Amino acid sequence: MVRDRFSWRKAFSAVMGATVLLVGIPALTVSAAGVDDYPYRGTANKLDPWGFYSGYCTSFTAFRLSQEGVVFHGASLKGPNGKTAFFGNGGSWDAAAASIGYVVDAHPTVGSVAVWHGGEDGAWTGGHVAYVMAVDRSGNATVEEYNWSNYLRYGQRTVQAHRYIHFVGAAVQPISQPTPAPAQPAGHPYRTTDVIRQRSGPGTGFHTVGILPAGARIMIVCQVRSSSVIRGTGIWDRLSDGSYVTDYYTTTPAFNTFSPGLPRC
Repeated sequence: MVRDRFSWRKAFSAVMGATVLLVGIPALTVSAAGVDDYPYRGTANKLDPWGFYSGYCTSFTAFRLSQEGVVFHGASLKGPNGKTAFFGNGGSWDAAAASIGYVVDAHPTVGSVAVWHGGEDGAWTGGHVAYVMAVDRSGNATVEEYNWSNYLRYGQRTVQAHRYIHFVGAAVQPISQPTPAPAQPAGHPYRTTDVIRQRSGPGTGFHTVGILPAGARIMIVCQVRSSSVIRGTGIWDRLSDGSYVTDYYTTTPAFNTFSPGLPRC
């Protein structure tokens, strides 16, 4: 994690603000991709709020999707075509998703779900699902998951799965491209201080369009105040590619206010 006086200042301000996190069904918050923020870790075989059993791949994946606004009820989901399907073991997820209108193909995207049928690449007889947190130029997916190599626990690996469900991202019309507007400055250079999600708009209710690693160089074009508050700040930064990130995980000098020299969006 990149540490400097700006990130320490923001972290200190957040602590002093006594931010309270509620454990339960996660709200639409910034999901900490690459971090085990699963609220039922250490708890196995208990029915979770989405209809799956805690500690297993399906429960973790349902939790991660809930952070993107895709919420299961009783292990069932209503799809884009208006139909509802039951999602049981991980190996049945691709058929269930396709039956209700989601795209299922062999191409991973950030936010998609990798699916293995029983016996594929060592998957157990019921199959397996994992959440795609990053994709490299060669088409390899970095996934996070529960109950693969770590029994009832969190893990990560780089894979090429046989199929991917596009619940978010490729399954929807991306809105990350900004509406054509007068020429804008290239932006002001800063860096990220932790792994951070790029959103299609200034808030956690918008779809994920990418994930930036800690220490990544970013160009901030402008800032906007949002009702979506992250660790005490409602400031969101618009990057030069049209995506938005929470200002909390950047090296801008101000906390919960607009930084000098950056225009408002």
